[in-house]
Amino acid sequence: MSREWRVLDGPDLAALSETPLVAALSTSGVAQELCLPLAALLARRGISSPEVAQRFLDPGDRTLHDPRLLPDAPGLIARLKAAGEAGEPVLVVGDFDADGLTGAAIIIRALREVGAIAEGYIPQRAADGHGIPEGAIVAALEDGVELLLAVDCGTGDVAQVRAARDQGIAVGIIDHHAVPPEPAPADWLVNPNRSGATYPFPHLAGSGLAFKIAQGLLEDHPRRREILAELSVLAMIGGVADLVPVADEFRVIVRSALRVLNGAASTPAGVAALLARAGAEGPHRVDVVGFTLAPRINAAGRIGDARPALELLTADDLLEATQLAEDLEQVNDQRKEVTRDALADARSLLGLSGVPFDGARALLADGLVAVRGAWSPGVLGLVAGRLAEEFGRPALVAHESVNDGESGVVMLRASIRAPRGYAVATALQENSTYFLRHGGHDGAGGCSMPATSWLTATAALGASFATQQAAHAPHLDIDLELVAGFRSVELLAALVDLLAPTGVGNTDPLFLLRGVTLIDVRLVGDGRHARIKIDLDGRAVEGIAFGRADVAELAGQPIDLVVRVSQRTYRGQAKMELQVVDVRPAIVTA
Repeated sequence: MSREWRVLDGPDLAALSETPLVAALSTSGVAQELCLPLAALLARRGISSPEVAQRFLDPGDRTLHDPRLLPDAPGLIARLKAAGEAGEPVLVVGDFDADGLTGAAIIIRALREVGAIAEGYIPQRAADGHGIPEGAIVAALEDGVELLLAVDCGTGDVAQVRAARDQGIAVGIIDHHAVPPEPAPADWLVNPNRSGATYPFPHLAGSGLAFKIAQGLLEDHPRRREILAELSVLAMIGGVADLVPVADEFRVIVRSALRVLNGAASTPAGVAALLARAGAEGPHRVDVVGFTLAPRINAAGRIGDARPALELLTADDLLEATQLAEDLEQVNDQRKEVTRDALADARSLLGLSGVPFDGARALLADGLVAVRGAWSPGVLGLVAGRLAEEFGRPALVAHESVNDGESGVVMLRASIRAPRGYAVATALQENSTYFLRHGGHDGAGGCSMPATSWLTATAALGASFATQQAAHAPHLDIDLELVAGFRSVELLAALVDLLAPTGVGNTDPLFLLRGVTLIDVRLVGDGRHARIKIDLDGRAVEGIAFGRADVAELAGQPIDLVVRVSQRTYRGQAKMELQVVDVRPAIVTA
């Protein structure tokens, strides 16, 4: 889709030069050549006060909110302390994704530190789905467990929680999902989305909330600071994987975690083993979560049993962790293969591989691309994401299964992914009559339906998304247009480092470079990507344009580029390069 480029509103560099913010930056140790562009980037983020800027940029900020401000947290923390003092067994149920697994691991590790006997229970994606599974309650009864904790799930599990409490099991829920009109009747429901909740940063994921409970549980522990530093790594992984804004106290948690990963404290054995097996080289930045850690942690739950991932995250022995990391590496390789095969099959059904379009199992409309097949439920979202990127519109990918309890009725369980600007939850709600279950938010969602609803449901969804598409022109927000003297790669990388840690809510800045000459283009990755070399103010600079083989048509011409800066270490060598977000022929002005 063609996107309109627009530079975000805010003062230009000249207007900023005499402001108190620039004056404060210039006396705070920021290099002089960085003060103006840094002030502009901060202004784009709504930061113009020197005091607010100082806190935002302060790498030593350790401000965390009082965990007891969370609903029901004081009572749950007291109960967990009592469990530790009594050496009581506790069963911790976590979801099978990176957030649920890291959240469960945080609670298990913290409970063990205070003396409780904590074990984990992870549901199976295909057999159990999300939420507290019946098997967890059975296991608690068999083992004489009187306290069950659900992390990253449970808020809506009314029947399961009631069944557990009827059997004499106390239930605590640590969750961030939407609270229904009738939430689960848990003894403690720690959820910042509850009506009347006033927690200062209500955006933490399940792992972040688990970290907060651990913060309260360990408040008197002699190794409190050291243990929380380790647990911050797990909270970072879960939160970044769950797209938590890197702001407020989560920014503090991420900063702590990156210090730990880069040698300031002891990294959890399982995370260290994953990094070593993947060959990830430091210094580590936030993107190590998305590219290295989260995919491997998620892999087990996507195509099989997520239990080994939890065992890895709770392991203290490096040899055990090394073997578990090797196992997850193999599972991740399998996940890649399954995803690749499913994507190829989906593209085939859409008529993109030299075979006819399958109108019974595929839809290609203005507002939606949809496809169904007997693929692993764990890769539906990955395939949908790739199709959404390829087609520039929402994509729905459904798994077909036979529901034996309904006389062989074929059921569809679907994941939806959409480009920025689409409200998936809104579209699903508008067409809720077609679905047995549905849920989502901007950019992603899921639903289930009988196969008999396929044609009507996808057509209706496509119409809703087409209406959303017509309501707004796709655009690309640019943080800063750079002029000669402020366009070196080193300067851009230094600006990104000052804004770090980046992520959702504080994204890597996008820079506009006008009128640069495209010196050379080399197609890579089976001809799908373009490795480029540009003349940037008299200096040859390299970059990569993913999915933009068409850039080759502009070789030798002046171009305008929207870029971000990529920094990585490969075989011991630090490398900085431009990552092209969009490109077009240069607009020549008189």
